[in-house]
Amino acid sequence: MRVLSLCSAVFTALLMSACAHPIVISPAVDKIAPSVTAQKINKNVAYYIADDILRKEVITPGGGGDKVSYMPYRDIENGFYKMLSNTFSSVTKLKSLNDSDAISKNSVSYIITPSLVTNSSSPSPFTWPPTKFNAELTCSISDAAGKTILVKKASGDGSAEFDEFKRDHSLSGKRASEDVLVKMQKMLLEAPELQK
Repeated sequence: MRVLSLCSAVFTALLMSACAHPIVISPAVDKIAPSVTAQKINKNVAYYIADDILRKEVITPGGGGDKVSYMPYRDIENGFYKMLSNTFSSVTKLKSLNDSDAISKNSVSYIITPSLVTNSSSPSPFTWPPTKFNAELTCSISDAAGKTILVKKASGDGSAEFDEFKRDHSLSGKRASEDVLVKMQKMLLEAPELQK
């Protein structure tokens, strides 16, 4: 009986892990528009996302007891770059946090390191795509010497019902990514610490 119970538990675990459906939560970059009320901050910035973080896979709940898997940093990077380009004079991607050559060559004033936390859910017992998605983006901003001068956190939400996500299973995630980037853009543009 003990062997049978053990086999049953292993089978159940394998079955549950096999139910992570891959999605891509990249926002529609054209919807991350420049602000119509604020001017860009006249500073050159750089951002850094480590390669292992870009490849990090996250698994969160979907519907019907299933889960979804995605790479949030990889998926959001193009939108993140667009948001920064809407906010600052110029944007550079760093190969390492202490990439002094790139920081000097591009006259970088601020270095931005993003942190992203995501979650999803769905009350549906029959379909797996998530109907609700949340993305929380924290930007830690330091000067060129590495001293932290500002930390900003924004939370974005996305939702999609069956009639919408039957054509795009990632829709709620894409909407959350777009929402959080637009909110972060507004926060950065309005931050007096970045205007100095």
